[in-house]
Amino acid sequence: MSVQQAADELANVSLINIRLLGCSPIQPKIAVSLQCLELYHQIRRRKPSFSVQAMVKVLCALHNICNHSYFQALQDQFAIAFDVYLDILRHVQELANTALKRDTPHWRMLHSCPACNHKQENEPTLIPARMDSMDGNSSLKRVDGSGHADERIFTTSYLIHPDEVDIFKDDVRLRPGTRAVTSNTSGGASPADISETACTDNWRTANTISDNTVKVFEQTGIFISACRHGMIQTLVKMRRSGELAKYALATTNKVLDVYGSNGVTGYDIGCSYQKTVDASSISVKAHSNHHRFIVNSFHGHAHNCHCQLRFHPLYQHGLGLKDLETCERVFSASNAVAPVIHHASYFHWLQFIDLHFQQWDSDRYLELSMFYNIQALAIIDDLSPAVEELKLALNISDEDFERWNMEEFEFLETLTEETDEDVEAMTYVEALQSLAKAE
Repeated sequence: MSVQQAADELANVSLINIRLLGCSPIQPKIAVSLQCLELYHQIRRRKPSFSVQAMVKVLCALHNICNHSYFQALQDQFAIAFDVYLDILRHVQELANTALKRDTPHWRMLHSCPACNHKQENEPTLIPARMDSMDGNSSLKRVDGSGHADERIFTTSYLIHPDEVDIFKDDVRLRPGTRAVTSNTSGGASPADISETACTDNWRTANTISDNTVKVFEQTGIFISACRHGMIQTLVKMRRSGELAKYALATTNKVLDVYGSNGVTGYDIGCSYQKTVDASSISVKAHSNHHRFIVNSFHGHAHNCHCQLRFHPLYQHGLGLKDLETCERVFSASNAVAPVIHHASYFHWLQFIDLHFQQWDSDRYLELSMFYNIQALAIIDDLSPAVEELKLALNISDEDFERWNMEEFEFLETLTEETDEDVEAMTYVEALQSLAKAE
């Protein structure tokens, strides 16, 4: 292919005029078509594990290229061109955002989910006003030293800056009335360490991170928050540590600053995390905004009955069908990014996480009205008559359900030891089990 180049025109300008992108800035010898780059862009958004290497293999097969050394060189050149292409797309988006006045702080957080954030005139106030979830995930690790020569800095509106996170590094331990905890490799403590309860024992064991992991990986995972519809709100990188309290506190602080009052956050240890917040520097902010923390529905069933009555979504007013397990669904999809970023530079690690979450948010936006409303209406139409019939037959009312929950909670509050009847029953069952084994 011949390329017409004016005397005072850069080579890449001439190439871009015919929809080609050079693989080097001054004297490119290889160029990739914008159509090919956009094809890979769309593939990568929807299939995060489809690497540059796989794409170049496809291109070589289509052009009947079997030379391995040429394949390796083309892989490097294609990766460079794809980085430049993504950078162009980001700059175009920034210009569009500026023109549309979408460049204000937190614009994405405030407008990405219209169902959560857009209010109609004279719309009744909901309690809770909004629901979100937060959790950590250790799949998206990055090996220490990978791509150390790449000094580029990637910026994303998802990420809470590390400086904002480290404000809370020793926050809870320095508050009066909290017990001393042992600092780990990165400094700081986990929420379970700060507020030790029976509910957090299993969580703390599952969250344990080995010294070998800390030594091998610089980024040991991510900590995110998402709205009830799945839109990503914030992202924190976990660095040389497990799931520390500072990640959750920084996330909570951002959510409170952006979204304001009467919110509810689901967290797998929301019961003990409420105590962590109470002992932190954002305690006043959280209480003045009437923000509550509860446990997610699936995780909540691993908590004891006393805890469930206070923190499980099943017993909370205004939560409807929401299980607040949103982050688990997010991680189920984002785990596909892991294989191609473990050995990436920090720039590429964050760039491809950002790319995945952009597509995730776009998909969730399209699904806003496709499931929850249909499911809710079906339950109301099908089950409401049956519930009313049962209430009439048993001569009970909605107030009875509330009263039964309160009675159970009060009973568990005053229960300090097992009753003689329970001890005798358990002894009898154990005896029967021993007899069955002996026979």
